[in-house]
Amino acid sequence: MARVPYEDLPEPVRAALAARVGNDHPGIPVDQGDSAALANWFWPKPGSSMVFVKGLPLDHERIGELRAEAAVNPFLPDCAPRLLWQEEAGGWLLLCFEGLQASLWTGFGKDSAHLGAVAAVLEELSRTPAPEVVTRTPWDRWGRYCDPADEPLLVGDRLAHSDPASTNFMTESSGRVHLIDWAWAMRGPAWLDTALWGFRLVMDGRQSVEQAAGWAAKVPAFAAAPRRAVAVLTEAEARSWEDWQASGTTELERTVAAARAWAAFWAAPPV
Repeated sequence: MARVPYEDLPEPVRAALAARVGNDHPGIPVDQGDSAALANWFWPKPGSSMVFVKGLPLDHERIGELRAEAAVNPFLPDCAPRLLWQEEAGGWLLLCFEGLQASLWTGFGKDSAHLGAVAAVLEELSRTPAPEVVTRTPWDRWGRYCDPADEPLLVGDRLAHSDPASTNFMTESSGRVHLIDWAWAMRGPAWLDTALWGFRLVMDGRQSVEQAAGWAAKVPAFAAAPRRAVAVLTEAEARSWEDWQASGTTELERTVAAARAWAAFWAAPPV
């Protein structure tokens, strides 16, 4: 999604931001991510805490994702940044989150010092019930790539982020890890996020499937997951990336290869 520079925003949007963060605020655009047209850090006044503001036009096809992220925020565990305010102005929806003094991404390589903290976040999520405002399910996202008979394998009542990529984890210098961008939150089995994390360890961290499986197994909910259920999900995830590639999305070769390798590992009989 193309970013809209602050100075190119509609005047009512800039006025709304100025009323919130001041007229002379310093602001820095965030290049990373593609879920919002506006993504800026702001320091409302000298010495104040940083905030992060993201926004979309109300008629954008992905506005539902931004609304979903706002709705789920009050129910998220401490690993997620808090939503401070939201406002509609000038035909846009603006969300303001507490700022994080943290890295823009978290290392997923086999020697990364952050993997244990990420696993701890996923374990916390596996114990977190999905609130009523979260209605999206794994079947909504992956059902088209599955046998209808397998739907019960992906049913659950836990809160899932569903996109545990390295760029969605931010790490403070203290080692504390935050999980951001909750637009795709869903209710599903407790092991779901960890199964998807394994693919990302292969993709983002360039780990072997065996190394990724070892880290995933450190999350108790995943270690106890039925292998058949994990195989169904990972196969569906691989097919979804292959579908994107077949539809013309470019530069997905490594992604498709990692997803397919992770799915093949779980489809094979355990050694």
